[in-house]
Amino acid sequence: MKLYDLRISNRNNISTITVSIDSKTLGEKDLWFSTDQKYEYAICPSQYDAFLVGLLYPAMKYGENIHIAGTVSKRLLFNTNNYIIPLIKSFSPSCKVIEVTAEKTNSNNFFGSGVGTGFSGGVDSFCTIYDRYELERDPEYRINKLVFLNVGSHGLGDKNKVEAKFYNRFNYLKHFPIEIGLDYIPLNSNLYFFHPWGHRKTHTLTSASGVLVMQRLFKRYYYASSGKGYDDTIKNAYKNKEISIGEYCDPILLPLLSTESLEFISDGVQYTRIDKTLRILDYEPTKMYLNVCISGDDTHQNCSVCSKCCRTLMTLNSAGKLDDFNQVFNINKYKLEAEKKYVCKQVLLKNIDPYAKGNVEFAKANKVKTPSYIYSFLFCIPQIIKNKIIRILKIILPDEIKTKAKILVKKNK
Repeated sequence: MKLYDLRISNRNNISTITVSIDSKTLGEKDLWFSTDQKYEYAICPSQYDAFLVGLLYPAMKYGENIHIAGTVSKRLLFNTNNYIIPLIKSFSPSCKVIEVTAEKTNSNNFFGSGVGTGFSGGVDSFCTIYDRYELERDPEYRINKLVFLNVGSHGLGDKNKVEAKFYNRFNYLKHFPIEIGLDYIPLNSNLYFFHPWGHRKTHTLTSASGVLVMQRLFKRYYYASSGKGYDDTIKNAYKNKEISIGEYCDPILLPLLSTESLEFISDGVQYTRIDKTLRILDYEPTKMYLNVCISGDDTHQNCSVCSKCCRTLMTLNSAGKLDDFNQVFNINKYKLEAEKKYVCKQVLLKNIDPYAKGNVEFAKANKVKTPSYIYSFLFCIPQIIKNKIIRILKIILPDEIKTKAKILVKKNK
C-alpha cells in the first residue's frame, strides 16, 4: 500500500486534505478529511501521520506493507513498527504483521496551544469535559477546543446519509460549546469507507487519525475512554479481542499514537461507568444535551430503548434522577417498552458483563428492587430462543434471502 500526493484544496469554504492510495486490495483510492475553511490553520499539510494511523489496521488486515512517499513523525513511525503493530496483532490475530516505511521522517514540534477532546454528548465525553474543563485550573491541561469527528460513528452506508446524520448531530450539539464559549470543530472524512468492519472495532485508531490531521493546533488531546475503569479494562481485555480495540487496550495504545507535537491521553478510565454517570448528574448541560443513543436512526434524539439508552436510564433511575432528564429521554417510552426486559437482561448478565454488574449492584445499593435470576431467566426465554433461531438462520439461509429479509424488516420499522 503506497500513500502519496498529500494535498490541500478549498471549495465552498471547506478545506480538504487528501492523500492518494495505491493498494493491491483496494485499488486506487483517495482518503480525505475536511473542515470549515476558518480552521484550515489547524491542518498539518506536511506530514502523513493522520493517514498512516487511519490506514494501519486495513493494511494489516489485508497483509500489505505501507510505504509513505513523504514525511511522517519519527516518533510515530518508530512506535508503529515496534509497538503498535504487535499490539494490533494481539488485539486482532487475523491481522498480518507488516512493515511501514517512509521517504522522510522528522521530529518537528508545531507548538500548538490547543488542548482538546471530542464532544458527542455522551457520558464519556461529558465526564471528560466536566473534569478537564469545568474543574481543571491549570491552563496547560484545561480543555480549550472541542472536536466532532465523522470517522465511522454515523454509519458506514450511503455517503449522503452518513454526512446528513453527522451534520444533523453537530448542529444540535454545537449549542453547548457556544454556551461555554469553546470552539467546536467539525471534521468530516471518508475514513469509514476503509473500515467496513464497523466503528466500534477500530474507533481509537480512526479517531486518533482525525485528530492528527489537526496537530498544528493541538498539543494535547483527551480521548474519552469507552466506559470501563482500569480494573474492568485489565480483567476483561481478552473478551474484546476482534470486537473493540478501545476496550482492549486504549490506555496502552493512545500514548503510542502521540507525536512530537501531540500528546494523546486516555481519560475516564480512572472511573467506572457508574462513577462517570454519577459525576455528571448535577452538571446542568447534561440535562439538555446528553446523547447516548446507538439506535442508528437518522436523528440526534435518544430513542430511549436501545441498549445504551437503557443502560443510562437504569442508572438514572437508581440514582433517583430519572425525571431530571425528561428533556433528553422519553421516560414513558422507556418504562413501557424497555425497562423490564432490560433490567431482567442485566440480572442475567451480572457475572459476565461489567456494565450489568455495575448497574445491578448500584440499584441494590440504592434499594431499588431488581427481579430474581429465575424470574429474569423465565421472562427472557422467548427472546433467548428467538436470538438462537436468528443465529441459526443467518448461518443456513442463502445470501439472497437474507438480503430480502433485511429489506422487509426496514420497511416494517
